[in-house]
Amino acid sequence: MPASANISRRQFLTGSAGHVERSPFAAHPPGVTAQSVSACTRCGKCADACPENILLISKSGVELAPSAGECTFCGACAEACPEPVFQTPFEMAHGVRIGEGCLAKAGIACMTCRDVCPESAIRMEPRMGGPFLPRLDAEACTSCGACIGPCPADAIEAFEISDEKEEVHV
Repeated sequence: MPASANISRRQFLTGSAGHVERSPFAAHPPGVTAQSVSACTRCGKCADACPENILLISKSGVELAPSAGECTFCGACAEACPEPVFQTPFEMAHGVRIGEGCLAKAGIACMTCRDVCPESAIRMEPRMGGPFLPRLDAEACTSCGACIGPCPADAIEAFEISDEKEEVHV
């Protein structure tokens, strides 16, 4: 009898078998930029204060754990931080995009991202001959990450916003 493979349901559905390539970009909590994170001493006070338990401390400073859940922008992390890491405006310095691994793009009906988005920033557009396709409204999206963890295809990721306006493709 052949040995059974140890793959998750997500890996089975996407056909990735554990070989999901992710962007090396690390998303930060609201108010933290690539420049301000250099002031992080990695004390962990912000992570301890986070009621959502979505922050982690890495060698480069405070980061969001993308699959851990949604940021509610409560500000507890900023209040707990003794260093000038959190800046105003208290918003995300990253965007969110839906990649090519999306199940709907592969012809499999899925509306998970739309269902979990607290801002209703993802709507489903009908198309001929296939399931509805997700469209992300970049203006309505707060990049909170609510859609990242629940995505069964692991197709949603945070990306660094450059100084130039990048068009978000979904």
